Amino acid sequence: MKRYLSFGAALCLAAGVAGCSGDDPAPPAAGPAPAPTATVDFRVTDIPGHFFDLDGMTNPNKATRSLAIVPPGAKINFWQDLNGVKVAESKHTVTSLIWPSTASASERIDQASANQDNHSVTLNTPGLYVYVCKLHPYMLGAVVVDNPDTKTAKGDPAYDIGDKLTLLVNREVTDPANLTFDSFSDLGLRALRAFFIVTEPSNWKDYTKTAYNPAYPAVPVVVTGGTVVEDLNAKLQETFPGGSIAASATKKPSVKGIGDVWVDTQFELTEKKGPNYPGTMTKLSASTWELARKVALPDQKMNNGHNIWPSHDQKELYQTEWQGNSLYVINPETGALIQELDLVNGPEVTSKGIKCHDPAHVMTRVDTQQVHTGCNGDDGVLELNRLADGKLEINRLISMQDPNKPTKQTQPHAHWMGFDGKHMVTPNSNSADSTLYNFTGLATGQVVSKNETGAVSIASGIMPDSSKYYVTNYLGQSISVMNGPVAKEWYGKLYQPGEKIKDISLLQGYDPKTGCGAGCVDGLIGGFPVQIPVSPDGKFAITGNTLGGTISIVDTATDTLVKLIACDPGCHGVNFGAKEPSAKNPNGGYYAYITSKFANRMIVLDYDPNGDGNVGDAEIAGAVVLTTDLPADRRDDAITGNKGMGGQGIMPVPNVYNGWVQKLPKTFCDKLKPEQRNPIGAPVNTCPES
Repeated sequence: MKRYLSFGAALCLAAGVAGCSGDDPAPPAAGPAPAPTATVDFRVTDIPGHFFDLDGMTNPNKATRSLAIVPPGAKINFWQDLNGVKVAESKHTVTSLIWPSTASASERIDQASANQDNHSVTLNTPGLYVYVCKLHPYMLGAVVVDNPDTKTAKGDPAYDIGDKLTLLVNREVTDPANLTFDSFSDLGLRALRAFFIVTEPSNWKDYTKTAYNPAYPAVPVVVTGGTVVEDLNAKLQETFPGGSIAASATKKPSVKGIGDVWVDTQFELTEKKGPNYPGTMTKLSASTWELARKVALPDQKMNNGHNIWPSHDQKELYQTEWQGNSLYVINPETGALIQELDLVNGPEVTSKGIKCHDPAHVMTRVDTQQVHTGCNGDDGVLELNRLADGKLEINRLISMQDPNKPTKQTQPHAHWMGFDGKHMVTPNSNSADSTLYNFTGLATGQVVSKNETGAVSIASGIMPDSSKYYVTNYLGQSISVMNGPVAKEWYGKLYQPGEKIKDISLLQGYDPKTGCGAGCVDGLIGGFPVQIPVSPDGKFAITGNTLGGTISIVDTATDTLVKLIACDPGCHGVNFGAKEPSAKNPNGGYYAYITSKFANRMIVLDYDPNGDGNVGDAEIAGAVVLTTDLPADRRDDAITGNKGMGGQGIMPVPNVYNGWVQKLPKTFCDKLKPEQRNPIGAPVNTCPES
């Protein structure tokens, strides 16, 4: 029996055809498929949702802006340079994420390093191919290869997506241990649903509306074993129901937080910058839960601003530009630009002969106030000195390679710094490992170790005493627990500095064919995990999971997954902020603030309401919609699209992590309870004078 997927011209909604939009769009009707051609051209862009973009290219077989249908033998081109002009400011990779299990090695794509080069592949094996960027793993594009003469029993166009598909979950696309699954399975349906949500902004979850009903192609699908799904939209709606959005989904928490929270609303479009340079910084008050400011930096064309960290005195914010080249210094009170450093073309780096493409995350070093940002498009971490006026100067680029065991380009993403400034750890997304770096080793520091973690290691978080640390493996669907800088025994075994202690699966109890079983924690799954900070008191590590749309909580005493909580599509960013005392917790405690890429609210998670170290009573205390139209004096550009969307980096001010909290000036320290002033030691009853 022939297996096929009939998409056709019915994908008008995803393609952006007039009449397919609205608050509650009707599923598009089935229609004739576009005629396939022998060549497909994708532009690899920085445009939210349309990162692998067919729009504007000569592709009559375009099904959506990110999906094309071709016959066997077609050549697929990925353009990052058109006639000598760069399509996007950032570096990318073109990496095979899903492919037919029978596809040859030559039909899979992987690259040794991030680049701005053009690439092509010829596809002969029928089936579904999905591509991802390892730097920015929400970037998706797809191709269905099928013989144009293939028809359904009724004579309708039919497309063979493959009896079985393979998902990249290991370090290399050629690894035979990558996950192979039925094309018609729980995982297959999840993959299709995720693709049509990620690549179509009209399917992102908008909390200014009263219902969430994403629309999928209403087309017939014949899949594994000859099963016929007459209407893909109906099947996906049945399996993953939308429905009304409860008013409680955006209620204000009853217990106030302390200070402000800054969110990188990375996919917001603004008037002066346009779609090629998306992203704003959104400031909200944790005491009123109201939005206070939007910063787009239109004159600088801030491109996908991704992560934020404050100076020790909280007078400056350091903001990265993940799909660009700049690091910004911002005044948190006014939103004014203090400094821009171009880390690729600016005189600050060219004079030193170094470059830092796609700066991802940024943190300060506790003992020196130096600033460190991961060069996600390169091989190291850039170190900058803080000057007396609050501005920065570039000091050096620190390689994350082990000189004794070099690998392919590391591409470090969300690093974390030790509480005393002596160590740094990086998750290396391209080399699937983690580097432990000692700033005090030798004359200028040294790599202590570089050990394997999992596929696309993307974020890290260190215990408040630096005894161990955690790394999320985005495509590995896991969290790696790593020993800290001192040899230490864990669970009856001695581990060396930086050595892996264990992996924690985020798909516990999950069967790719049938879905969640009895072993699933709270009946949910994680998967595609991103940020993983450790709570200031060291009790829990919390992660946002993109695949399951969930929040995972790991008990650091046992390194076990103890709770999963429903989140939003593209659940991503996590950071901890202090909360005010309450009847349940007179010592105040902390909130975990959580963002999502494909929704426009920030979740306020009270993960331990009474401070007893048990998350059995964890609850979403409230949420803030990130779309308020602010007056002109509280924004520097008008928001024109994707309002409040793209939540990724998030940072509360004041910074309450161990090591940093003790550096706070009196004006901030006075707002904290003694237990919050020294999270893992004896309570501090007084604050230093400013």
